[in-house]
Amino acid sequence: MLQPYQQSRPRSRAMDPIKISDSERDCPALVRDPRYRLLDHWRGVACLMVVLHHAGLSLVAEAAAASGSDAWLRKGVGEFLARMNLGVPLFFVISGYCIAASSDSVRRRGGGAANFLGRRVWRIYPPYWATITLLAVMTASLDLTGLAWMHAGDHAPHFASPGELDGVQWLGNLTLTEEWRPRFWSPPSSLIYTRVAWSLCYEEQFYFVCFLTLLIAPRRLYGILLGVTVGVFILRFLAVDVGALHRLDGLFPTLWHEFAVGMAVYWRLTVAKTLVAKRSVELCLFVLAILGWLGYFPSRTPYSTAVAAMFGLTLIALRGWDERGDACAWLRPIRACGRRCYSIYLIHFPVVAFATQWFYERGPTGFWLKFFVMVPILAGAGVAVSWLFFAIVERHFLNAPLRTRPKSP
Repeated sequence: MLQPYQQSRPRSRAMDPIKISDSERDCPALVRDPRYRLLDHWRGVACLMVVLHHAGLSLVAEAAAASGSDAWLRKGVGEFLARMNLGVPLFFVISGYCIAASSDSVRRRGGGAANFLGRRVWRIYPPYWATITLLAVMTASLDLTGLAWMHAGDHAPHFASPGELDGVQWLGNLTLTEEWRPRFWSPPSSLIYTRVAWSLCYEEQFYFVCFLTLLIAPRRLYGILLGVTVGVFILRFLAVDVGALHRLDGLFPTLWHEFAVGMAVYWRLTVAKTLVAKRSVELCLFVLAILGWLGYFPSRTPYSTAVAAMFGLTLIALRGWDERGDACAWLRPIRACGRRCYSIYLIHFPVVAFATQWFYERGPTGFWLKFFVMVPILAGAGVAVSWLFFAIVERHFLNAPLRTRPKSP
């Protein structure tokens, strides 16, 4: 018989006995420690996949147009590099798990919805604003020195100069609303300045939904989030049926199902007590994977839905290996990348894009030379600069542990 997981609490002589808050007493008991150490490793895998995708982005189109005896091999390499963008749905699933854990922790410890939202804002926005500032300085400097081709060339993704955005677009970028802003304030059209912040625009909507849930009915956290998920599924199916799915672009229902996979995994591993409840979650994830693979559940990235659902099942299957996997020495570099994944996410793309343009103008030629020389160098440079950004900027905005009770007088 499963025994409820008893969360460890720091004890001190001045504060004995420890009292359980009313909010925590009203919540269902946890059957397992919510902490999932291998998530840091999976973050590392996901962010390195995205870095590799961007480092080889210029080769994808080149491989598609390949001809000759080795064309099939080039096309295979191009397809591999293109599919590395599936690291994004892995991030959404991991985020869903972590935000579900954070929301649950806040309501159990009486932290309040404002506490939850404040921690998200402190964690996300300052490093993001630092990135925008750095990118604006870099592009403006390249323009002034006659090197605008490095951010506006033909061989790498274009990065706009600061003056190319108007005030509305800057407001959308600074508030992480630019992805969906045109739905309510248009023109101008959407322009994501960092090129990668589109996913953060979805994340902040996911966080806001959880914030509203904690604000309105924290004791019904799971029920309301389940209702939101069911409503999103119905809305998506209706939109597909009438050919209006594109009208949801930029809004959270577009990708909520991938985020919800992570929340379902959290509930399955830490709250579900009966075998029927656990198997129901696994069955739903399996069905979602099939629908995604067959194309009945379209998403922004091909096979994204199927990968997200299968990744959720993988997290469930590997939960018992958590401590042993975390202790593996050879996985520590990946875990280190995972703990710096936000910096890697924010910084690597400009570094990779600028360097790609330089390589095409000044560096080696030939598909295989680019693949074996250019791609590793670009990926390594992107990760290295991101680690430096973490040391200088991001580490100052890591959230401190949530305080469970006031300090003693």
